[in-house]
Amino acid sequence: MAIAREMERKHGRIKTYSRREGRITRAQLKALTEFLEVYQLPHSDSKIDVSKIFPGMKRFAVEIGFGDGESLIQQALQNEQTAYLGIEVFRPGIGKCLMQLSKENVSNVRISTADARDVISHQLRSESVHEFIILFPDPWPKARHRKRRLINPQFIDLCADRLVERGTITITTDSSDYADQVVGVLEANTQLECMVPIRDLSKRPQTRYERKAMRAGSTVYEMRYTRSTREFVQSA
Repeated sequence: MAIAREMERKHGRIKTYSRREGRITRAQLKALTEFLEVYQLPHSDSKIDVSKIFPGMKRFAVEIGFGDGESLIQQALQNEQTAYLGIEVFRPGIGKCLMQLSKENVSNVRISTADARDVISHQLRSESVHEFIILFPDPWPKARHRKRRLINPQFIDLCADRLVERGTITITTDSSDYADQVVGVLEANTQLECMVPIRDLSKRPQTRYERKAMRAGSTVYEMRYTRSTREFVQSA
């Protein structure tokens, strides 16, 4: 966490997340102490070699802002030939995720606690990622805070460069205003061009936040684009 704070000071840029953590349990702290070193991808300025970190894996996916890791772990268990990098700064969520990773003995997941922008920029190679997953990024609903939103042209340009041909980027939100912004940003990216249908949304594990939003009657918007195909889906 100290590295992430140092990077914020170094770059002097707008943060896209808040460090207010709420309550962290003893079990979560214990997991951070015992398991983070096992699963952590240390932050550095060197590009990673996915084949060395995940020998034998056929695909590489990155989930940004994995919360408590529910979706990340479900996907990893369902797709044993896919290597997953989860990025999160929320310590209670990281602790809970580590507890479950250890319990399930998951071997195809690594975790970064650094700023996602630094991880993607400094550690991921161009055309190395098969899938970016960004589920319910902070919508920063107040007008004066919207500059903090993660999804902007510069960030999507960076992600698009790291995608392999026909690699995908999936973004969900229950904010119609944010959905409009996300679509506008993705549409403007020249590397994300064509549209294909999503055949089965149920194949993606739902997060606790998504289930809560749908129980409250909120509309969930899912945007999935590739370097050659794209689409916009609204699900009630």
